[in-house]
Amino acid sequence: RGLSRHPGSRPSRGGVPLGAVRKGGEKNVVCTKTVLAKAEHAAKVKELCAKYEEDMKANQAGILAFECTEDNFDENAVHFWERYKNSAYFNQGMQSKETTAFLKEVAEYVEKPVGIALFEYANGQIGNACVEIGPKGEGGLDDATGANKYGGGARYEQTSNTVQL
Repeated sequence: RGLSRHPGSRPSRGGVPLGAVRKGGEKNVVCTKTVLAKAEHAAKVKELCAKYEEDMKANQAGILAFECTEDNFDENAVHFWERYKNSAYFNQGMQSKETTAFLKEVAEYVEKPVGIALFEYANGQIGNACVEIGPKGEGGLDDATGANKYGGGARYEQTSNTVQL
């Protein structure tokens, strides 16, 4: 028997793959979003979030998971769990008309801007948060000067009494 090759398949001989096939080695991007509604607009925000979830699932390529859930403890909070095939698909999703319309529309009904965090996801495990490098990212100007609102960088202080020198 010769090599069998179907479009999109790997070469095989008699159904046995020729060469190694790496499984689970692809790194995905996970994005979490937290939306905190003003109490009087919680129902409207939940409605907008549900529509956004539906629109993204229907219209975006490269989305492996896109879930919207209400917070178990804060009735005004909604969380998104999004997993994209790679960073290019994540960027495409963030720049999509669905995302830009959602962020614009929900803005007047929320307590503060939508919180967004990115993570690397590989082999079924979530990695560390992705932090941008630069003037406002990890190790940036705000860390060095303590200019961020959390008083980071040069202004961090030790708070444990047992190790306070």
